[in-house]
Amino acid sequence: MNRRIILALIIGVLASLVYAQTEVTVFIGSRQNPELIGSLLEQFNAANPDIVASYELGGTTSEVQQQYLNTVLTSKSDDIDIFLIDVVRPATYAAAGWAAPLNEYFESEAAMMEFLDQFLPGPVNANLIDGTLYALPSYTDAQFLYYRQDLLDKYGFEPPATWDELMSQAIIIMQGENNPNLQGFNYQGAAIEGANCTFLEPLWSAGGNWRDEAGAITVDSFEGRRALNWLLNTMDVGITKPNIAETATDNSRQEMQAGDVIFMLNWGYAWGRFQNDEDSQVKGLIGVAPLPSFTGFESATCIGGWQWAINNYSSNKEAAFKVLQYMTSEDVQRVLAAQDSRIPARISLYSDPEVLAAAPHFGQFFDVIINARPRPVTPFYDEVSELIRTTVNAVLSRSISVDDALETMQTGLEDIIGN
Repeated sequence: MNRRIILALIIGVLASLVYAQTEVTVFIGSRQNPELIGSLLEQFNAANPDIVASYELGGTTSEVQQQYLNTVLTSKSDDIDIFLIDVVRPATYAAAGWAAPLNEYFESEAAMMEFLDQFLPGPVNANLIDGTLYALPSYTDAQFLYYRQDLLDKYGFEPPATWDELMSQAIIIMQGENNPNLQGFNYQGAAIEGANCTFLEPLWSAGGNWRDEAGAITVDSFEGRRALNWLLNTMDVGITKPNIAETATDNSRQEMQAGDVIFMLNWGYAWGRFQNDEDSQVKGLIGVAPLPSFTGFESATCIGGWQWAINNYSSNKEAAFKVLQYMTSEDVQRVLAAQDSRIPARISLYSDPEVLAAAPHFGQFFDVIINARPRPVTPFYDEVSELIRTTVNAVLSRSISVDDALETMQTGLEDIIGN
């Protein structure tokens, strides 16, 4: 066999190998650290030469990402193979037929459940619907109370256990500092997903809920009024800025990171930004605590987090599942926790030295994380979420009264749920 034939055969074999590579497109949002996700996918590609995984970038909020995915999946497009969805979305995606069932990728149901036992029950329960698995947890989340440790130390305060303590501490510190740029308390008031938690957390911590055990809607209640009136009162006494209704999740983080906030409600990612961003004015100055409650009631926080799902219309499902296995592995979740403050969904990482060195509060507040409460669990979540967050935003912008807001939510939720 002459050299030309041998060379042609070699070229043909190499070409066939390249041609055999399966391309997998991963959809993520811009707040999910694309550079880090990209480097992790590069490592996957190096270890799996038959697959080329790359990411496509979406919107900055859960709502914008949801709108894009709705468009893609409604058209049954296979342009993306894998996507990240908020923990509240799996039931909706399962009902719509958009997320591919994952049971078939396990040898048996027992093997699948053994695998899932490595994860926290909250995200697993969100992804496992009537025995069918529709997503795997990337990371979980919860809202914490972030506070200026240096300022609390200066005035001799411990982190507040009640909402009233938070208010009184914020007033005293603001008066003492005499800084017109310093906010006492910052939270998410914009009509975004986070505004649901802005309402639910004080509602829960007043002993209320959006629904009772019998399924009846219960937002138009003493507890509902207490929650909304307390939020309005934070503006009335001056610890919260008047335009809080315009504040989204990362606006809160940016303002505290600039040194302009004493107390803030936010998700786990903020910790890493405070410590690691070059422009952070609060490195080493931030403490973390469970959310306060009203006197006599327990602290309560929203569960958050994101899940990896496979597009049910993808033509590359087997390759996509390999990417899912990798992106939900212990090694990847360790990197996300240590380098990006993403709260692990894997139980083993709460005792991992590398994770705890980067984010000590993950271990300290494990009970907070594992007991975080779900936002309304319903196939009609999109409608429920829009009603709650837009109504709460209207209250905070003072375009609707508390009584009218609660009546609007009560009747609207009854219509949506069918009570």
